[in-house]
Amino acid sequence: MPSPSPTDARLRHADELHRNAIVLDGACPLVTPREVKRYLPMLRAGGVTGAVGTVASIEGARAALGQVAAWYPRVRAFPDDLILAVTAAEIEAAKRSGRVAVILQFQGGNPLEYDVNLVEAFHRLGVRIIQLTYNARNPLGDGCTERTDIGLSDLGLAAVAEMNRLGMLLDLSHVGVRTSLEALEASQAPAIFSHSNARAVCDHPRNLTDEQLRLVAKKGGVVGANAFPAFVRRAGTPTVEHLLDHIDYMAQVMGPQHVGLGLDFATENADDYEYFGYKPEFYPPPPWTYPAGIDGFAAIPNVTRGLVARGYGDQDIRGILGGNFLRVFRAVWGQ
Repeated sequence: MPSPSPTDARLRHADELHRNAIVLDGACPLVTPREVKRYLPMLRAGGVTGAVGTVASIEGARAALGQVAAWYPRVRAFPDDLILAVTAAEIEAAKRSGRVAVILQFQGGNPLEYDVNLVEAFHRLGVRIIQLTYNARNPLGDGCTERTDIGLSDLGLAAVAEMNRLGMLLDLSHVGVRTSLEALEASQAPAIFSHSNARAVCDHPRNLTDEQLRLVAKKGGVVGANAFPAFVRRAGTPTVEHLLDHIDYMAQVMGPQHVGLGLDFATENADDYEYFGYKPEFYPPPPWTYPAGIDGFAAIPNVTRGLVARGYGDQDIRGILGGNFLRVFRAVWGQ
């Protein structure tokens, strides 16, 4: 009988590594109370331990409250499948019990309106991550596709301080360059870019400059590599290999301990496109075709296979898959 080929052995090793790892997707707009049942089989097929679900982005406080409230009965309805996690320990427990941990996130600070006290209110309700802006300017600062880049507002500065006090994780994806750098300088705790790539690999305003990458790493944070096609490659059809190029670059600039996954799978339609006010020069109109080899939750093991093939060590791979985000969650949340 012929000996197994090196490629076969590498694949088996990658699949075992993935199966045993804590896998965290730092940006899951599809994971909502209404849609989670549909995506549970795909999350399980991809080995996802924790999904950072988008509660709100451009909506106000009342709409965000309704979305948070909708999660509680949904989790009760699937006790063997879901846990609403507010600690790193609960994410680890989800791995041991074979459930998917859902972490609640705002992809934009609009739900805070003009009241910094709402940070604590939403924290008490279970929200653990707040992204300051969603592309456009809001009361906290400028977004990354705003025509200006005026930086963090006084209210934004107060919100960062309040998030630090409470143990709310600061997220800077979709945030303007100056706003993000000022927020990083102001923060006393690690911060993340939950779903962003390297601008040096793909020149897009949603991607990060080397300065942003270095500063978030200096603060102890993590950047989640994003599979949204326009952020992976501006010209031509992207593949999982192009996403791995971003991971390689960010690992070189920051160190692999500061890289994670924030894959940002979405199925938005023309109405959604208008609602969120996407600019066509930055976001092509839907439908969106995700890169070959990383086109949904079930394909996430291909990232692990690619990292093994590119020579990453097991410890670095476990970190990129989820351990790095988990480290930051524990550091900020305190548990």
